[in-house]
Amino acid sequence: MSETNVPGYTANQRLLDPRKLGTTTMLSSTSKYLNHPRLRHWMAVESLRRNGPDMDHYGGPLEIIDIFRELDDVDEINRLFAAARERDPALDEWFEARFLVPHDLEALARLPEGTLGREYQKMLAEQGLQADFLPFASTATDYDYFHRRHSQTHDIEHLVVGYRYDPLGEFALVAARATNMLNVLGQELAEHVSVVSNLLLGSGIARFGCHYPHLLPPLYKALGEGQRIGSSLKIPLFMPRYEDMFEWTIAEVRDHLGVAHGPDFEDTMWSLGEYFDAA
Repeated sequence: MSETNVPGYTANQRLLDPRKLGTTTMLSSTSKYLNHPRLRHWMAVESLRRNGPDMDHYGGPLEIIDIFRELDDVDEINRLFAAARERDPALDEWFEARFLVPHDLEALARLPEGTLGREYQKMLAEQGLQADFLPFASTATDYDYFHRRHSQTHDIEHLVVGYRYDPLGEFALVAARATNMLNVLGQELAEHVSVVSNLLLGSGIARFGCHYPHLLPPLYKALGEGQRIGSSLKIPLFMPRYEDMFEWTIAEVRDHLGVAHGPDFEDTMWSLGEYFDAA
């Protein structure tokens, strides 16, 4: 094609002149997420797949956590954590303490029914899980500790908020936690540390829409209730030393944190069967 036959482009057309781009055989974008081949594959699979015995329930979340070990701008996130600590003495104290203790499930099994520790132990037993099972070990930086502690308290937060490990409950906890972190950490930092959760939610909504559309209305309801809970907490959801409250009843823990269920709240464990039996 001669130079005179190359079509002209204008900014209004939102097209890029190939004469100025050069060429590439790889997908190239201004989005680091779109440029990452594992994440592209993950989003396609998790958004479009049906449930089946060949895909472990926890496989998707564990894989995206691993992907974001490559994608997260750890230096920038640590810089934002440092700025947040300067603004918030309670947050600074939380990071400084680096509180972590092992969870003795045998001891928790001996606690009275209805206590936080006993119900936590029962929930893990129902799932066949050990405590603190997510793949985080280091506490060297604020970024490391934040994710390490979250991996330890995630299932406890399910009980405190009132949404358990069913598909609707998982996303309701995402809404509660993301909303609460936005209030506590500020928008820029909260956006950084919520990307994984938001991609899990986005892919989940797509999968529901493709294969389980009857679950979308109760999902939207659970998300709204989760957002309401997260915005009204008296204490940041990720900061308490829940281990000191294992002998409290769940009602006492919720009252301490300010978790109050509204008229739209419902236990969504029924969705576990609907989601997987429909596969």
